[in-house]
Amino acid sequence: MPIAAALIVLILIGGMLGSWFMNNFEYVSEQVRGNMGAEARRNSLLAAERYLSRLGISASSQTGRQLLIEPPPRSGLLLVRDLGPPLPHSRVADLLGWVERGGSLVVTPGNAVEEGRGHPLLEQFAVVVESDEFFEEEEAGSITVPWSEVSLQIDFDSDKWFSVYSEDTYSASPDDGFSHLLRFPWGEGSVTFLSDSDFLTNDRIGEKDHALLLAYLADDLDHAWLLYDSQMPSLISFIWRVAPYLLISIALFGIVAIRRIQYTTGPLLSPRMTKHRDLLEHLQATAEFTWRQNPSMGLLEATRKEVEKRWLVSHPLLQQMDQKARCSWLANHTGMTADSIHRALYSQRGDTGQLIKTTTNLQRLFAALHPDRNEYNGSGSRVK
Repeated sequence: MPIAAALIVLILIGGMLGSWFMNNFEYVSEQVRGNMGAEARRNSLLAAERYLSRLGISASSQTGRQLLIEPPPRSGLLLVRDLGPPLPHSRVADLLGWVERGGSLVVTPGNAVEEGRGHPLLEQFAVVVESDEFFEEEEAGSITVPWSEVSLQIDFDSDKWFSVYSEDTYSASPDDGFSHLLRFPWGEGSVTFLSDSDFLTNDRIGEKDHALLLAYLADDLDHAWLLYDSQMPSLISFIWRVAPYLLISIALFGIVAIRRIQYTTGPLLSPRMTKHRDLLEHLQATAEFTWRQNPSMGLLEATRKEVEKRWLVSHPLLQQMDQKARCSWLANHTGMTADSIHRALYSQRGDTGQLIKTTTNLQRLFAALHPDRNEYNGSGSRVK
């Protein structure tokens, strides 16, 4: 019984809390405007495209001049936000041929026409773009859609308007003097000129009657193409659209090539640590190098010159003798033979054995020059 009573109390408390919550709270949906995504920043007519799709029209938006050069295969609405540079007359004729078969062309002249370069499409209908940057800005007025007699509030740019020299046209403007919308019937279709189309961009199409005007422009049409940028795309974008696999192959080849460059070919050399050598190691290395190059000249020439120089200084009369007479004089005063002295001082040839004998004879000559030093006797051995 106590457990059952506790359960009943908990159920009653839960019911009271649920009743209080339902009476004091309700589900409310809120729409929060966030930042534009990457697609909306790239495509200024994205909101217009989705609006037409909600109306049941098959709408798509793109960039480039392809639709101006080659019109769509079926009739529909072709909205060009910026007409861009002038087209060849043959392309204009193809475009008007598409309109004649039931297409609806809506164009904004854009900056190229405003700079005075002209355009064959505007010349075809005797339309001139007028502009005045210092014209006093006015509030948006009401325009009457010429083909339906509907009054709409549209924010046209008051600094740009049209002058038309043709009577076969419908025009609409917020005032009586400046036309901002011109429509020309052409075969089964029509050509519509807008002085500017900024009111159809993502951040302004929801204001006033801007979206409603777009709906009237696409009335009774099943397809719509929105050209939000008629400038030629970059080379990379064009190649990616035409041959994407080529760009992918080039990118993969570049990655493999960069990776391949990082690998070396052949054996790797270990880093050499340079350290300072002492004097004896330096002399040893110098002697080994000299021996490899020319042992006779490298090791003996300096000693020969030094020994001969000391004899010439000690006995100036030797300077007046030639080599043969000098060797004979030295032989008489040292006890050595003239041939051994000549080989020790002047011979340029000899093997390793001859090099040892020459060195010994040079030592004997040097010792005979200073007998008082008691270093070597006449035979080359030290005197005890």
